[in-house]
Amino acid sequence: MGFIRIWSEVDIHEIQEHIVMVDDISGHCPKCKKIGIPLKGLTKCPSCGIEFRYVTSKEARGGRSDIVTRIRKKLPDLVFVDYDDYDRLTGKDRAENLFKI
Repeated sequence: MGFIRIWSEVDIHEIQEHIVMVDDISGHCPKCKKIGIPLKGLTKCPSCGIEFRYVTSKEARGGRSDIVTRIRKKLPDLVFVDYDDYDRLTGKDRAENLFKI
């Protein structure tokens, strides 16, 4: 089986509230800033308790499917979000909020 990007309109705030950033070994909770979270059996943050529904990785930039495959094997219940898309939308959101009066 292979991977294909499917575009769908999403609420970026919903994703931000339930995403974990990972590399090959551990995860990072953007909400409470906890680092070094073991990936095995990861469903929620051990520090703040948020439920993880989504996962992304900076290492997957440029469409690197090898990291996606490895992460999907470790975290099969989480939806993988393309990091470039996530970074673009959250950056746009931060910029809009910065200039709101």
